[in-house]
Amino acid sequence: MVWISAALASLLASSAIASMEPILGGMMEPRATLLETRLDDANVDSLRRRQNTTTADTNMTQWNTDTAAACMSALSSLGTASNPSGTAVCYNLFSLDTNAGTFMADLRLYQVSTPSGDFEGIPPQDISVGLQYNGASVLPPSQVNQSQKTTKRQSSMPTLLQTYMFPGQIDKSQMTQPMTMGVLEALVMPTVTLTGKNAVGQPVSTNVSANEAAFVNGIFSNEVVMSAFSMASLAVDNITALMHEGSIAFVLPGVNILIFPVGLVLTSVWLVIGVGFYAFGTYERYNYRDMHRRMKAREGKPSYSARI
Repeated sequence: MVWISAALASLLASSAIASMEPILGGMMEPRATLLETRLDDANVDSLRRRQNTTTADTNMTQWNTDTAAACMSALSSLGTASNPSGTAVCYNLFSLDTNAGTFMADLRLYQVSTPSGDFEGIPPQDISVGLQYNGASVLPPSQVNQSQKTTKRQSSMPTLLQTYMFPGQIDKSQMTQPMTMGVLEALVMPTVTLTGKNAVGQPVSTNVSANEAAFVNGIFSNEVVMSAFSMASLAVDNITALMHEGSIAFVLPGVNILIFPVGLVLTSVWLVIGVGFYAFGTYERYNYRDMHRRMKAREGKPSYSARI
């Protein structure tokens, strides 16, 4: 009986262990699968972050290359700077969100000519750059790159002194008006001020024109915003070119009346009224002279043919 009881107990224990294996396996397998899935997701996220970082670095490298070439091309034609500091700026927009009003600006300071006046003898590294917007605000600019300082210009080509990148925000009150290209350019165009201290320690400052090389790369680089006078001049140039090509015939101005001549009508009316009054006065004078002659003839006195 004892060995029968032991055999039954062993059989029952084996059955219990066999019945628990699927349960334990079902509990352990999802955890292992979930752990593997999390590890795979972490690897994918890390790979994506690396790819995004690499793409951003590539875009910024390409941006710096294109912007440097465009700025040099625009500033190379300047013989001398328009300010005593001898510098010029190249201002461009890296990005612009017209819905939110946010933008990322790129400002580069170039040495174009020898400093003069109050800025003579001030090293470029001692010059501070200030920005003022009419309708926008920016964070303090962060210096990205600064070239090697030189006290004497070695060539006639512009020399890069400093490069700044800074984010900005257009005022919400300015976003209510129709946001045309001309309005946006006016809002994101800064007034650049350079400040420093001369040899005696006195503060000096000057404004630098941002129009000498503005929007030569990035946003607005392919847009041409012209005033009404510029558009009229362009239309005249186009018509002149067509006339030289023989595409259109020359029309002598002033030959045909193309609008209703209001001035001519008013002048004609006043002319008719004036001539009428003058003719009426002349006629009355003629009648008075004849009447005077007849009266003198009846009285027997000689008449005079002199004009009255």
